[in-house]
Amino acid sequence: MTDNKTKEDIFKEKFLQKLKLSDTPPFLFVGSGVSIKYCGIPTWMDLLKEFVDINKNCYKSKFGYYSSKCSKDPLKIATMIASEFHEYWWQSDEYESSRKIYGKIAENDIETAFKIELARYVETVKNYKTELELEIELLSQAVISGILTTNWDNFLQETFPDFQVQIGQKEAIFADHKSIGELYKIHGCTSKPETLIVTSKDYDGFIDNDHYLNAKLLTLFAEYPIIFIGYSLSDPNIEIVLKNLISCLDKDLLHTDKLQNRLFFVEWQKNPCPPSIESASYTGNSVTIPLIKIKAHDYKEIWEVLSEIPRTLSVKMLRYLQEMVFEFVASTNPKKKIYVNGIEELENITDLEVVVGFGNVSKLENISTLDINGVIGLKGKDLMKDILFDNLPKSIYQSIVEEVLPNMVRLKVFIPFFKYQKATDNLNIDNSLKTHKGRFDTLKNSQNININDYRVDSNLENNLKNVSKYNFLEDLILTESISHIIHWIPYLSLDKIDTKVLRDFLKKHWQTFGENEDKYSSAYRKCICLLDFLEYANHK
Repeated sequence: MTDNKTKEDIFKEKFLQKLKLSDTPPFLFVGSGVSIKYCGIPTWMDLLKEFVDINKNCYKSKFGYYSSKCSKDPLKIATMIASEFHEYWWQSDEYESSRKIYGKIAENDIETAFKIELARYVETVKNYKTELELEIELLSQAVISGILTTNWDNFLQETFPDFQVQIGQKEAIFADHKSIGELYKIHGCTSKPETLIVTSKDYDGFIDNDHYLNAKLLTLFAEYPIIFIGYSLSDPNIEIVLKNLISCLDKDLLHTDKLQNRLFFVEWQKNPCPPSIESASYTGNSVTIPLIKIKAHDYKEIWEVLSEIPRTLSVKMLRYLQEMVFEFVASTNPKKKIYVNGIEELENITDLEVVVGFGNVSKLENISTLDINGVIGLKGKDLMKDILFDNLPKSIYQSIVEEVLPNMVRLKVFIPFFKYQKATDNLNIDNSLKTHKGRFDTLKNSQNININDYRVDSNLENNLKNVSKYNFLEDLILTESISHIIHWIPYLSLDKIDTKVLRDFLKKHWQTFGENEDKYSSAYRKCICLLDFLEYANHK
């Protein structure tokens, strides 16, 4: 009997198996490679070069001069161009509006003006790659304990909107390492330009205080599996972290054995290849620590595995519950947010079994049984399946609209939502939403959605020409291969698409392209969203 598992399937099984050896979801250590991959943000050196190029009126020389003068050291280059930029920023009419906003903080340091405009430029050039929208969606669904990053941009905040952001080394040091859903930005953030670690002085100050951060990191290493992604092993930031970790270990006491299956390092591969996982190691100061090395060109399978880790509640809810329980334990006045019933009847603490319920305390005090229907854990795939098979109870539609969709429907990521907005009477006649809690443009501008949003601009003319010979969707289905059908359905005019025929076709192929992952799954999901639009949106 042959085994039909793909290399991707084998990788996911091994990776998930190793993660399950720990009792806690992993912590991500995210480097610049992630922002470069998903947002098209330039490398550090390219970013400095582009900054000099767009401000050529300010600089006396081209970037090559500064690069050669500083031996291609980006910290020294940043220091040099920051100093030269300072005078220009304060005197030029070009930055008058910026001075009105940031003048106060720019007064504190000669390098701050440069950081302000560099931060603004980073957010300007950020451009989500549409071909990677599935990976970004999968990343947003990853079950993780927290994130530590040296990246400046806002990609991670936007991907994990419920995480608590700690900006800079000081905030990271004094944050409670037991907190769930923390995003530590140890090299600063574009939202606070003065916090950026970008020049030699910044980095020297960072290193001078890194013993505090190292203590913080060691607590994370002790509590969670760590996944390094977006770095190379030769990255100075990683070398510092690993060398400091090694300095705290005693090989004679077998401390290194406790790191087995705890440190994962994702090594990006330039050429497309299936992901793989293998044992590796890192040696420093005669101490060798075990690593698990993952080689991958794209990160889709990695995010898929992380989304499969069981977690019963959302990060937002877990943080709130944690705060309430801590207040109950540590405070003499827990403000009646927690109702405790029956503990005084226990003869032995070992008899304690706990049921956690949610609701108003006044309504819970006189009931013994909780019937909880919730939407925690719903994923994009669940909504896709419901569009085709109508398998989710209508009683949770309101919760889907209020709790799930605002965080799930992101810019240029396809998730069906018209069905639930219409069922809850939240859809105006022009397809705008009556109320919306989230901040993503797709839902805010739902009235502007039309058939073209389900098509790809790059090959629009050819695809329209390819389907022009078909009078109805049935003709396309009977004539073309499955790959052509899936890709060409959105290019048919609305009057040629019978939604019953479309639904039957999509249901027939759900197992292949919806339940499982296939190279055509992204286009298939787009067709489900088109069906949602055709059936539930208002059309003239």
